[in-house]
Amino acid sequence: MKPYPFQVADLEKLRKHNYRGLVNAGTGVGKTATGLFAAREGGAGVTLVIAPDQTHESAWAPTAAKINGIEARVIGSRNKATKQALTDFELGFPGVYMATPEYFTRADISAWGGDLLIVDEAHKLARPGGKGQRKLGGFDSSDPEPLARRFDGVMHLSGTMLRNRFEYAWSHGRSLWPELNKRGQLADASFFLWQSDRMLYETITTGVTWLPVSWEAYKNRGETWGKVIGGEPHLGTLKTARKYLSEAEPGRWISEAPCVITHFKREQCCEFHPNGFMELEEPLVKREIIQLAPAQKKAIKELENHMMTWLEDNPLIVDIPLTKATRIRQFTLGVPTVTYDEEDNAEVTFAEDCVSPVYNRLEEFLTDEVPDENVVVFVDSQRFAAVVTARLNKAGISAFEFSGATRKTRMADAEQFGSKYRVVVGVIAAIGEGFDGLQRVCNNEVWLSSSTDETLNEQARGRNDRTGQRKQVFRLELVDDLGISEGRYSDALEKRLLLNRSLRKVA
Repeated sequence: MKPYPFQVADLEKLRKHNYRGLVNAGTGVGKTATGLFAAREGGAGVTLVIAPDQTHESAWAPTAAKINGIEARVIGSRNKATKQALTDFELGFPGVYMATPEYFTRADISAWGGDLLIVDEAHKLARPGGKGQRKLGGFDSSDPEPLARRFDGVMHLSGTMLRNRFEYAWSHGRSLWPELNKRGQLADASFFLWQSDRMLYETITTGVTWLPVSWEAYKNRGETWGKVIGGEPHLGTLKTARKYLSEAEPGRWISEAPCVITHFKREQCCEFHPNGFMELEEPLVKREIIQLAPAQKKAIKELENHMMTWLEDNPLIVDIPLTKATRIRQFTLGVPTVTYDEEDNAEVTFAEDCVSPVYNRLEEFLTDEVPDENVVVFVDSQRFAAVVTARLNKAGISAFEFSGATRKTRMADAEQFGSKYRVVVGVIAAIGEGFDGLQRVCNNEVWLSSSTDETLNEQARGRNDRTGQRKQVFRLELVDDLGISEGRYSDALEKRLLLNRSLRKVA
């Protein structure tokens, strides 16, 4: 396997900094290969890769076989093989070992260590003070020796390293360059001082503090808030807090970082990519507004106004706004069914023959507009993905589901995408990160819904629009006519409620 030209320069930069660096690059740029080339060129005996589960088989294991000539092994407690791999890793036997972020976060890592640590999708472990961040880079002196300090080399890989939260930069710094821990440095030992020094903020009111005073002070309070509590006078002062927003000096952190490797798809990023590393035009995006069925609109309206609705003969009650928002998003996909278990817990599902305008449009697109082409379908609901897959197969359109529910078969099915299967129905949370290969047999996408996590959406958009794609990607986005998928429905509802309240006041 021959490295891309820019990977040679990347390796030289990493070698210069003792293989400690942040690879901040878009999907399809070759982050996996860069990490494993570093392991080979740096002579790493024990390499640990912390990466999402779905990337183990699709990316890390096959790339390790090609570049390093060895079998990458998963460590864990799932079965005999993963337990044996864990034992070998902890004993220091040479090899490439893989772990998921979830397993790393909950595991006893006291015996872990090695030569090179590669953290893929590093933003997953970058929330300051989070359990994963504490174990990886350390938050304060109360944490035991973090994992990153037990490896000679550490690499963070991510296409969305900050995830729109600049404070994640501190976490990357704590893992990669913990020695830069003085006030004003890249990885200040105090997160709160670092945040205060480097980020813009606004002051917000969080409440009122009531302090007891004399009656004279209370009577002469002027415009100061005051009230009597327990028969005694009190004056109130506003409680405020800082809400941190973004980097105070844009680009400063990156400029001070010892080793950051950046590659963009269609923007100048380095001497090798004056116009980015993708020569193809940006995806052609077509948005279509789908008219929801009357039953969908009725259920959505009732949930918004009354926190409950009837689905056939069963009531569906939601008790918190978050649950309500989740249910409403589900209702835009199709008319659901609700059942109750023995403990009266509601379960919302979709019948295979449920009324679904978005499915109808999908089948029409596959049958009439791209009858002989492969297509990737993205959706955020696993339950609806199962329904879509079943209905497509019944309609004679070969499809398979790529989700957490099909973990045992999804990789084998993916290898037959383009031959046995014409359509892959991918749940965004499962297929969005690290999965490679779709671009070699497909350039068409249909989005039935998107995730509330924009990072996952961005990752999913890179499944086809990446290195190896030979055609311009066509992306069909289906959005509901109420604007729920775009966040416009709740805003419109609030305006209507305000208008109704004002009319009642006039009356």
